[in-house]
Amino acid sequence: MRIRSLVWLLGWGCSCAAISGCAGGASAAPPVGAPAANSAAPAPELASSAAAAPSAAAPQPAHSAAADDAEAAPAKPKDEDPNRTREVTYVVVPEGLKVTVAGVKFAVSASAVQVGAGWGVKLAVVATAEDGKPHSLSSPKAGPLAFAGSVTRKGKSELEAFGDERGGEGEQSIFGDDPTKFTRTWPAKGARALGAGDALDLQVALWGLGADTDSRRPVKKFCHVRMEVGKGKPRAIVEPPASASAK
Repeated sequence: MRIRSLVWLLGWGCSCAAISGCAGGASAAPPVGAPAANSAAPAPELASSAAAAPSAAAPQPAHSAAADDAEAAPAKPKDEDPNRTREVTYVVVPEGLKVTVAGVKFAVSASAVQVGAGWGVKLAVVATAEDGKPHSLSSPKAGPLAFAGSVTRKGKSELEAFGDERGGEGEQSIFGDDPTKFTRTWPAKGARALGAGDALDLQVALWGLGADTDSRRPVKKFCHVRMEVGKGKPRAIVEPPASASAK
């Protein structure tokens, strides 16, 4: 199934402390589109974790053997809510950014790379399972990372917006402490790189993350990358989304 470009509900920013936010949503692929630079969409609120107060004890009716057998049988678990929010923790480190979500820790770094006569950005990710359980990443043709954003060209006020279209299907597994590595470079083949005076605003998502293929959901607010080309080799900066609130 091909999912056309949709507008990401992403906002971006940075903090040098531990930061938390929300990610996830329905099982569709991450929206891909390019909001205007410096715009910010409100982050979805975390689902309330308050438990209902227990009710007062009431007299219990007599039970038959059949009723006792029925109660002894294990109850079937309710289907997981596909629209529930998930907590995402961001920690800025000298090497880049650490992102923890759904029992998986991602170490993300970004670097400027030469692309023809211009410059691009390469993202490198190392994923490990903190909860000791197996996890599954959606990995279509371009890999687990989804890109969208905009480029500001020197001397032009109009932004050049871009966004991914999902192509193909695939899976990448994460097992315990065994690191899973993947990379992706912007711009895509044939697209225009950054020249002197140009600036990149890159929003990054995961196409899908879950315990298995059926439970995968997008991580829409994975990280944000910015880079401006001046004299010499530019510096790519990876940071949390602006909508993440500092703890």
